[in-house]
Amino acid sequence: MKITTIPILLLKGLSLFFILPLCFASKRFFDYFWRKYYMSPLKPNMFNLCVQWLLHTGDKLDMDYNTINVAIFCIVWPIITIVSIALNIILLLWN
Repeated sequence: MKITTIPILLLKGLSLFFILPLCFASKRFFDYFWRKYYMSPLKPNMFNLCVQWLLHTGDKLDMDYNTINVAIFCIVWPIITIVSIALNIILLLWN
């Protein structure tokens, strides 16, 4: 994985951070994102939507499934979570 792909993955991971709650809340959103990221015949459920997203994004960034899985869930997702917690603390202290 190139270091230049990390900012792209950060943005893609951030989009997944918002896609998943939308899909939990609405069948219409789930169906939309399922069609958007469909790559292989899997049963439509939330886990497989994440798999489809990883396959789709990995294909766009020329990465295999394992590499993008590690990059998103071991590097990008923790960064997003830490930034989110820091922003919450800042906003709580601001008031």
